[in-house]
Amino acid sequence: MAAALQTPFEYLQVLARKGEALAGKLPVQAEQKEAWKGVLFEIRGHRLLAPMDEVAEIVTPPAVTRLPGVKSWACGMANMRGNLLPVMDLQGFLYGDNLARDSRRQRLLVINYQGVYAGLVVESVQGMKHFWVDDRVMELPTEDEALNPYLDGAFRGSDEHLAVFSPWRLAQDERFLNVST
Repeated sequence: MAAALQTPFEYLQVLARKGEALAGKLPVQAEQKEAWKGVLFEIRGHRLLAPMDEVAEIVTPPAVTRLPGVKSWACGMANMRGNLLPVMDLQGFLYGDNLARDSRRQRLLVINYQGVYAGLVVESVQGMKHFWVDDRVMELPTEDEALNPYLDGAFRGSDEHLAVFSPWRLAQDERFLNVST
């Protein structure tokens, strides 16, 4: 009966004290782990991760207008919601042989880094992957000379070892920026 005689404010104070008393019995996580997110994509048989903060968006490759006087891996220009987007074949740039067109699987990783706005055509995108920052290793799963300048460590999970491909490193490469023949 005593609870019925309390004011609403007093009743809330009693509830708060009970909550604080019970909270002391809950387990506390000793340390908070930091998560890392990346886009898992494939290029020439390599499964690679691109950091989420280096990929502006992922889209199906749009229609492109071919440009004269550019390297074969520079596919052309596309209109992305009113913005001109240079479209580059990542496999063509890295290995010299462009991907065969397969719009069902291929995706465009759009990057926007310090004035470099471009779309990278990749073989496929398998989705997002999450790792703990502590799972990052410097040992690379591949010794591919074409990829190595753009790799930034790797993540080792329970059954996979995936290299991290940095689109921003690619955007700083003079060879990538010079598309004219």
